[in-house]
Amino acid sequence: MRIRSAHLLGGLVAGGLVALGCLAWAQVTQNQLSRNECWSVGQGPGGPSNFLCINVAQGGRASPVLSAVSGSFTIGATTGNFTVAGTPNQTAVLGGGHLLVNAQPSAATITMPPNPVADGAIIGVCNTTGAAWAANAVTLAANSGQSLAQAATLTTLAAGTCAREQWNQSQATWYRIQ
Repeated sequence: MRIRSAHLLGGLVAGGLVALGCLAWAQVTQNQLSRNECWSVGQGPGGPSNFLCINVAQGGRASPVLSAVSGSFTIGATTGNFTVAGTPNQTAVLGGGHLLVNAQPSAATITMPPNPVADGAIIGVCNTTGAAWAANAVTLAANSGQSLAQAATLTTLAAGTCAREQWNQSQATWYRIQ
């Protein structure tokens, strides 16, 4: 009887290890990201901690499409002088991403999102029309407590191109990268 119990116990343990191994394998073979994944990170024992989300590491989220821009607004605002075609709305750009503008904007100042901005976030304003923007003054502006390293006038942004700015936390500055 004792030998059978030992064999049974050994078989159960081995079966459990195989099941655990399959479960672990299933968890690490995911090769697609939903862009909603976040991990708890910290700066050593007792140091500050926070969450790092993959959308910041990838430089973006889903890109909202603005079918009309008729005046000034702040990136990330849910309402303003713009029309969103479908989903998501432009709050999706707060951690990085692109505003896809598929119509010639009227004169407008597009203000970067308010602090806090994730260090390294990249935000783009893209002309997705078939022609360069013309005639109407469209500019990017820094939000309160921020600066822009380069002037950001998008009045003649070419068709199919983006003006992209990257946030540098230590300088509290947006830098033109494209």
